[in-house]
Amino acid sequence: MDNIDFIPVHIPVLSREILTFFGELSDAGNLQFLDGTAGEGGHSEMILNAFPGSKVVLFDRDDEMIERSKKRLEKFSERVLFENRNFSEIDSGLLRESRLPETFDGILLDLGISTYHLTGSERGFSFKRDEVLDMRLDSSSNLTALEIIKRYNTENLHRIFREYGEENWAKKIAERLVDSRKKNPIRTTGELAKFVESVIPRKFWPPKTHPAIRVFQALRIEVNQELVHIEKGISKLAGLLNENGILCIISFHSLEDRIVKNQMKDLVKGGGFVLLTKKPVIPGDEEISQNGASRSAKLRAIQRKE
Repeated sequence: MDNIDFIPVHIPVLSREILTFFGELSDAGNLQFLDGTAGEGGHSEMILNAFPGSKVVLFDRDDEMIERSKKRLEKFSERVLFENRNFSEIDSGLLRESRLPETFDGILLDLGISTYHLTGSERGFSFKRDEVLDMRLDSSSNLTALEIIKRYNTENLHRIFREYGEENWAKKIAERLVDSRKKNPIRTTGELAKFVESVIPRKFWPPKTHPAIRVFQALRIEVNQELVHIEKGISKLAGLLNENGILCIISFHSLEDRIVKNQMKDLVKGGGFVLLTKKPVIPGDEEISQNGASRSAKLRAIQRKE
């Protein structure tokens, strides 16, 4: 996009805490990292600065994110490699075919939506701008939020609003949406936000967020099958760690964190891994005051130990 330089720069969350974990690897010399969710390159930039002898392989399912991270990391061009893929696809076979390193000392996933997606992608991730309901992270996918709103039946809408949005008014919103879309179809984020406002009684609106936030979350998760990819990806990525290698994962809502927590526990039970975080690491007051987007972040980590 032409406005690549005018979008606010993404600030990587829990940077100090991630570097503390990866800092345990510093005696190993030249390190190999994998950033499975490159985003705008903020975390990779942090790693490249902190470990001057390191190299980073960056993956992202969104080709625009790859281009933005390339631009941000231009000065590290000899130490970075890029691949336009979903992290859930990464395994030794794919890495071998792409002529990329097959094992890593540190692997990072940041499961959050980037600043660019919310403020500059024009794909309808936020209700703060009136945009077409798209919400695709991968532009090659056929399913959009608009298609879901137009075509899903009451039962399926209820399911995703309840399961993925944890929305108390899921059933009412689904029923009203199906009833009203014949005469008043919803096409944009602004229209959807106003519709949800009209369904949920004002006295039940959340005190600090918009009443449609859970519906937007649910649609985004359904469009991009986010929880499915987390389920598929974690154990495969953990298997790519070198001896003593560390996997760090940042999640931003309870659905993601629950999957990360349970999969890491399963890896530890299966042997060969130790849990580095009995409880999730959360940002301190100073980071939250400087970067409000970090407020709901949770970091969990495991280490490979044979």
